[in-house]
Amino acid sequence: MSVLMGGRLQNVNESSPMTVKRATVFVDRDGTLNPDPGYIASPEEFECFPTVPEAILQLNRAGLTVIMVTNQSGIARGYFSLQNLEDIHRKLQDDLAKSRAWLDDVLFCPHHPDDGCRCRKPNPGMIERAVARHPIDVAASYVVGDQSRDIEMAHGVGAKGILVMTGRDSQEALAVCREKRLPVDFVAPCFSDAVSWILRR
Repeated sequence: MSVLMGGRLQNVNESSPMTVKRATVFVDRDGTLNPDPGYIASPEEFECFPTVPEAILQLNRAGLTVIMVTNQSGIARGYFSLQNLEDIHRKLQDDLAKSRAWLDDVLFCPHHPDDGCRCRKPNPGMIERAVARHPIDVAASYVVGDQSRDIEMAHGVGAKGILVMTGRDSQEALAVCREKRLPVDFVAPCFSDAVSWILRR
């Protein structure tokens, strides 16, 4: 199987039992890596927060796997095509590459919320796909996002959940987590603060 990694298409094999498993940072996209104005339909509409490339580079240099996991129901809703989404994610990888940073994998759910799929967060499907592709120690891993569903997914698979406050609904997400008694391991003002907390651990 070929996936976009480090700005290049590379072959990925399922991890073997002898492979050393690594801590991984699963990161949400909209509201976490970039401003979230609504459905982003083209590369021209996409721009990372300024501190994101350097923060991801720090994770790369620390030897952590970095995988983006994002719900993109705009495909099912007909707001943009799969090709549009791939073009957006290629722009993201290209922008990161300018700082010599990279995402090890990009996973997304294209389904409508009513489809009942296993991959839409907070369901664990994208993390299950990641584990099939990469040697991941889920218990030593983190999920970083701006929605309560990111935190719910983290604890559903036994990872730590970090809520960033850069999303449109981050304050509401924090309130939902408290109402549901869903533990948030760290509340970060932005993604770079989340990375600093991860690296201190």
